[in-house]
Amino acid sequence: QVGSFLKTGLEQLASKYPTVIRTVRGLGLMLGMELAPNIPNLPGDSSKPQASRFVNLLHSAGLLAIPAGAQVIRFLPPLNLRPGEAEEGLKLIESVVATLVQNG
Repeated sequence: QVGSFLKTGLEQLASKYPTVIRTVRGLGLMLGMELAPNIPNLPGDSSKPQASRFVNLLHSAGLLAIPAGAQVIRFLPPLNLRPGEAEEGLKLIESVVATLVQNG
C-alpha cells in the first residue's frame, strides 16, 4: 500500500514537472524515477551524469537515494516505511524538483 502511494505521488510529480521527471516505474517499494534529458540549471559538474547530480541535491535535502545509470534515480526505502514518512519523502523530492523548475 505504501509503495503504491509513493509511486502515485511520484507519477503526479512527473505530470506536474515534465521538464525534470520523464517517467516513474517500479514495483512495491522498489521504484525508479527517470529524469528528463538535459534538465536546465541542474547544478554540479556537467561532465557527470544527471542522475548523480540530482541525487546530490536529494542528499542535501535529507533524502537518501541512489543513481541507477545516467538518467534514473532509484528509491528503495525500508519495508516498514510509514505513510507519513513516504509523504515527507515526496515533499522533499518535490522541493528539489521545484527549485530546478524555478531556476529554469
